[in-house]
Amino acid sequence: MAENKNWIEIFLMPLVIAGVGILGTYLITNQQELNATAKADSDRQVARANADSDRQVKILEIFAEKITNEDKKQRLLAIKLLRALDDDLAEKLASAVAEAEPDESEIKIVAIKVADVAKARIELRPRIYMHVLSNNEKEAAKAVEQLLEKNDWIVPVIQRVGTKTPDTSQLRYFRKAEKSTAVEIRDTLKNQNYDISLTYIPGYEDSNLIRPMHFEIWFAPGRPKVSS
Repeated sequence: MAENKNWIEIFLMPLVIAGVGILGTYLITNQQELNATAKADSDRQVARANADSDRQVKILEIFAEKITNEDKKQRLLAIKLLRALDDDLAEKLASAVAEAEPDESEIKIVAIKVADVAKARIELRPRIYMHVLSNNEKEAAKAVEQLLEKNDWIVPVIQRVGTKTPDTSQLRYFRKAEKSTAVEIRDTLKNQNYDISLTYIPGYEDSNLIRPMHFEIWFAPGRPKVSS
C-alpha cells in the first residue's frame, strides 16, 4: 500500500503541480489581456473626450468672436454654432443671448429656438425636423410648425431638400419604443387634414447619430397642404 502511495506521489503530484502552474499562467495572461483591452478602451475614451473638449473650446472661441461682431449675419452664425455644443451649455448661452437682445429681433428669435431645442434634448421632448421641396413649401410648412409647437413639440428647422422629397408625405421615426409618440404626432396632423403616413426607419435603435425622441417629417412635392 505504501509502495502504491509512493508511485502516486511520484507521478501524480508533478502533474498536479504542472496543471496548477498552467492554470495560473493562463489566468494571469488572460487577466493581463483583459487589463490591456480595458486600458486601450479607456485610452480611446479619454482621447475622444479630449478631442470633443478641444472642439467645444474652439466653438466657444468662434462664438465669442462672432457674437460681439456688429455684422448681424456673423451674430446669427454665432447663435447657430451653439447647436454643436453640449445641450446644457448651448441652452445657457442661447438663453443669455436671448435675454440680452431686444424683443422681436431676429437674433433673439433664433437664440430662443436654439435654447428650446437644447432644452428639449435634455428633457427628451419630441423634436420634429421638417423637410420640404422648395421655398414655396417652406412657407406653407410654417403653419404646421405652429400646430406642432402648440403641443409643446419642438421644430428645430424647416429644411429645403429638393428632389429628395418622397412621393407621399411621411412622418419618420427611428426607435420602435417611440412609435406611440409618432402616432400621436401623425394623428395631430391628420386631425387638421394633413395627409401623412407613418414610416419606421430601421438601423438607429442604439445609434448615437440620432438622439432619442428625434422625428422627421418629409413632405411630398406640393405639400404641406390640407386635404380636400
